[in-house]
Amino acid sequence: MNLPIKKGCKTLAPLAGYSDVAFRRICHEMGADLTVTEMVSVAGLNYKSKKTNRLLEKFEGESPSCVQLFGREVEQFERALSHPEVQKFDIIDVNMGCPVRKVFSHGEGSALLLEPERAEQIVKALKKGDKPVSIKMRLGVSDNANALDFAKRMEQAGADFITVHGRTKEQLYSGEADWDSIRKIASALRIPVLGNGDVNDSNIEERLVGVYGVAIGRGAVENPQIFLGKRKLSRFELIMKHLEYGEYYLGDKYFSHSLRSFIPFYLKGLPDIKKIRNEAVIAKTKDELLEILNKYKPQLV
Repeated sequence: MNLPIKKGCKTLAPLAGYSDVAFRRICHEMGADLTVTEMVSVAGLNYKSKKTNRLLEKFEGESPSCVQLFGREVEQFERALSHPEVQKFDIIDVNMGCPVRKVFSHGEGSALLLEPERAEQIVKALKKGDKPVSIKMRLGVSDNANALDFAKRMEQAGADFITVHGRTKEQLYSGEADWDSIRKIASALRIPVLGNGDVNDSNIEERLVGVYGVAIGRGAVENPQIFLGKRKLSRFELIMKHLEYGEYYLGDKYFSHSLRSFIPFYLKGLPDIKKIRNEAVIAKTKDELLEILNKYKPQLV
């Protein structure tokens, strides 16, 4: 199956609470080779909730696009293939790496690393469709002893590519990502392997060595222009664009529901970040935020 991503690709990793349609559009415009949704529950697809529909919002021109699904019931993944909102996307990704306790305790996310047979069945079920299937995994739950074997089993089950986050479930986001282990997996598999973890402006080219591509998560939240390799927009312009897209796709409550969580990241690196951030994050309305941002506009370079 032909993949819509090429070697050396720089993709936006899925991030719960961050990779909504507005942020994905910004990253796409900044050069991301692939954008991925927040993780969507396959069980939730059956209930057609507003929250699930919001997660599945797609912007015009989002191509290639990828929807990330999570769950544990094979039948629910197979049913997802025919869901009209899922069908809009070019690629289906399965979350086998989320370390959050609530997800793990339900046998989902990184808990699937402990059930390779179930994980294989999920991939095989999705391969009954006509879309490329990928998985996003971690190196393991408490150690990386079985990571390579798990990745090989996913390849044998039919996965078209794999994204590996270089930490275990128990590490969460602490310590440094283990890129030696990521590259070991990449060299042993025939399918493309993307590396994920601690990719930032200063090391992106180094991270690309030995892997098919990189998936950028927190580094993109701090600076969506990482895909360009330069700053095209000032922080002020970036926040304004993000607000515009958020309101267009998700409504006038986007500021209070979502944008505020991005602001501390967008301001990172500024000399007066603490003062500006403290004022911005307690703004109760969009007008209050705009007043604060305009006051500090010369500093928001």
